[in-house]
Amino acid sequence: MITQNKAVLNWKEFFMNENLLTDAYKFRDWNQQNLEIPEKETLIKDLTRTRNDDPYFKKESTQRYLMLLATFYCQQNSVNYQQGMLEVVAPFLVMKNRDFPIQKCYAYFNSFMNKYFPKVLEWNILKGQKQLAHVLSAIQFCEILLKYHCADFYNRILKLDDFNLSMVVTPLIMTLFAKGTSIQLVFLIFDEYMKRHNPNYIFFMVAALFMTQKQEILSIEDSEELFTYLNKKLKQIQYESDVQKLFDRADELYSQTPESYEQLIASTSFNDKSVLSVEDITELTNLSQSYYSQCLFIEVSEMKSLFGKSKKQPTKNIQLQLLDIRKVKKPKLSEFLPKQFITKKADGNFHTCLITDSNQTLDDAVKVANQLVLDGVKHVSILKGGFKSLSISIKQQKDCSIM
Repeated sequence: MITQNKAVLNWKEFFMNENLLTDAYKFRDWNQQNLEIPEKETLIKDLTRTRNDDPYFKKESTQRYLMLLATFYCQQNSVNYQQGMLEVVAPFLVMKNRDFPIQKCYAYFNSFMNKYFPKVLEWNILKGQKQLAHVLSAIQFCEILLKYHCADFYNRILKLDDFNLSMVVTPLIMTLFAKGTSIQLVFLIFDEYMKRHNPNYIFFMVAALFMTQKQEILSIEDSEELFTYLNKKLKQIQYESDVQKLFDRADELYSQTPESYEQLIASTSFNDKSVLSVEDITELTNLSQSYYSQCLFIEVSEMKSLFGKSKKQPTKNIQLQLLDIRKVKKPKLSEFLPKQFITKKADGNFHTCLITDSNQTLDDAVKVANQLVLDGVKHVSILKGGFKSLSISIKQQKDCSIM
């Protein structure tokens, strides 16, 4: 079990940068007079709601420190306080001791948030309305991943009346699995998360949580009972073995997910630390209405890697097959690719990428993909740009073959 003292040592390598000492000095020199922030009322309510079964967090001094850490962070980063944020602050406060004063707790917390959650808590104004654009898009990224890897489970959830995936996913993302989890296991979760050096890994963790409990979820026939399970019983992380199981499954999902998934995330400026333009915010909030939220689209630049013909060491464990859904299948795919990479029927045991032609609309391709998902076929994607982009890529190869 990782302790707070061990966490200080382990996390030093993750957070050590030129800003760490500066942040500590800023907090130390703060006069603590101005405690005004947007959503301060929510913060005050959270002080008595955060880990209220733990005597340490019931102390007035502890709650004072929580308030100071959260308030200074919000002021320095120009973000609103969000309900549940103290769950992320708490493990950094617990690190406080004689050799690790409160200003260092703040510096570590601020570094963690800026590295892994740079914009998640930031409200955006779009068309006169406040939006948590990053949270909205994060939910879509989780849904795309679930739909790709677990069609039967995804279909089961879709049949629930009045159920929105955001009700389950949002608190997991906003608190990084900390809410309802013992502080020692939170240290372990944070530690394992940071070892991956990938902010996007949170999406694989969320998908892994659902999939580690897939059989239990599919076995519940009553919709009301399933609704209750998803909302109240889904997150059951009680032992170190649960954390290990979660990350083992997340690692497996990561190795079986095309790199195009993270390229989609990068294209939306989700992890961009700079000030976002109105266009960037619009793109994030509109993701749910775009084709890219309906199915995973594979970039043609990834095809060579997926076929195992890249000179780089493969980082993905994916067996890809192409399914030609063009209305006129000329020229044939077999003229360009070995037959073992071509299939006539989608098989969930392989990763199936649909090939369209320029005359087909994306609506048609997405309909085919969604029907396959409804039929229980997992690992379905669409090649971005269709046959035209594939043929151009092939012609650009020196040997006139993508292989």
